[in-house]
Amino acid sequence: MRSILGASFLVLWLGLCGPALAGREVHVVAVGRGQQPQDYYALPEARVLVDRPGHEVELVLIDGGVLRWRVEATEGTVIADILRSGPGPADSEVVLSGIRVEGLEDPGLPLVFNPWGRDFITLVELVTDRMGTGRIHSFRGLHSFTHAVLRVDRVGRPDSALSRDYLSTRVSPSDDLPEALRDWLERGGGEVDHAVVFDRFGLRLTDASGTRRFAPPDDVPPVLLPVTAVYAEEAGVIYALTYGGRGHIYAVDVPSGGWSVVTELGGYDAAALLHDADDGLLIMTGAFSRPGDIRAVGPGGGGFSVFVRTTAFPGLTDLFDFGNEHGPPLFPRVYADGWLLLEASAVVSRAGRQVTRSRTYAVQVDTGEVRLLRYRND
Repeated sequence: MRSILGASFLVLWLGLCGPALAGREVHVVAVGRGQQPQDYYALPEARVLVDRPGHEVELVLIDGGVLRWRVEATEGTVIADILRSGPGPADSEVVLSGIRVEGLEDPGLPLVFNPWGRDFITLVELVTDRMGTGRIHSFRGLHSFTHAVLRVDRVGRPDSALSRDYLSTRVSPSDDLPEALRDWLERGGGEVDHAVVFDRFGLRLTDASGTRRFAPPDDVPPVLLPVTAVYAEEAGVIYALTYGGRGHIYAVDVPSGGWSVVTELGGYDAAALLHDADDGLLIMTGAFSRPGDIRAVGPGGGGFSVFVRTTAFPGLTDLFDFGNEHGPPLFPRVYADGWLLLEASAVVSRAGRQVTRSRTYAVQVDTGEVRLLRYRND
């Protein structure tokens, strides 16, 4: 990438740094609001000191607009490029060692303040695309600049989310998983020859014989907030899941149309449902902020319950604005011998286009062990 600095600046830094450089680094600083200087009419400021002697630094500055960046470098630090991103090209400026410089502008970079979540991963992807690197070397984010000066003086771990493909180091083997899970990974769940719709009016099943409707009778608890339903075709039963109030799992006998309550959920909010025919289990994953709240009910009161923190699923927080919104549900796909296969996905915006990110996990329900089996970022 061509340097945005004048030849005199580049010669100055090269003259100070000595004969050899250790390598090129990309450092990102994001500031929402600057610090107001004593001059009330001056732009709010953010002061950055780049302290990476012996390295060629490409500096990415992201702001919320109306900001003066004051950048200095220590002896031996080479600032090769400055890329600035914000609401508009004219509302902020960059001053290097007391002289205003015209940097490269890229208004499309997301303003983020933490090194996690959907928008941070998008930031890493966009910056590494622009810079032609596989990672950024550090990130600092501040809602409001209150420091005397912010130092850029260290490098993050290469296996952290600073790396574009950091999940490649987190993928676990699957060869020792139960055969049912390995088959699903290889072939997928296959196609189904029916469709089930569950709403407040009841259930609608469409298959080769046509469409049948099943309205809930008065002798079962009312359907408050329907979530989903699954058809156990071999048993001729539809299992329907609700939350709101106490929450329920209903069973509907397809030949007779009769409804019954399998269990009351005690206020547990579930997002997805799997029927495991081999063990007779109905397996649920949690809704909203608790996708790893996994519960199963089975014959005679059997089943299991395990809670896995959202951050224990590698890469799951890449799918949403973690800390500010609820993430996508974890959909249970297949269960065997104490292992549950789960999938999550989300459509995100990147550089003006929609891309799909997905994650596939296996959870050992007795121990809570989580394995990332595969992932997709586009």
